[in-house]
Amino acid sequence: MSIHVIASVGWLGVHGSMLALTASTLAAPEFIPAAYTAAGALSSMLVLPLSAMALVSGLVLAIGTPWGLFRYYWVAAKLALTTLLFLGSNFSIGAEVRAVATAVAMEGATAVTPLDQTRTVGALAVSFCVIVIVTLLSTVKPFGRIRRRSRAAR
Repeated sequence: MSIHVIASVGWLGVHGSMLALTASTLAAPEFIPAAYTAAGALSSMLVLPLSAMALVSGLVLAIGTPWGLFRYYWVAAKLALTTLLFLGSNFSIGAEVRAVATAVAMEGATAVTPLDQTRTVGALAVSFCVIVIVTLLSTVKPFGRIRRRSRAAR
């Protein structure tokens, strides 16, 4: 359980940090080189290991506890959201942040367009909110049990 909590909180922290870094460039374009270099480094070094640990440890916990994978709606919702977020964090948002960071390193701040900035900040804001929602599902545990159809109904 501790590994899952540490990985999940770390993942939230990394996304929050990348969001703060990239959002700071909207008001202060002079921060673009430093902010995108730092966000790219966070994405490259931490997003994959933390998101993978959160996903795998969550699966292990669900399978190895009475909660199960598909016994409760909140667990199934967490699994679906975490899987989507894992894929989005690593193959879409992370790739975008790393690409912009590379462009900034090669061409300077002018490599980042306002559209790049807005798209990156928006994607990171959405992913941050989804991680918060997944965390809330863990603490609130809404929706109850998933009802199984009776054998007669099949």
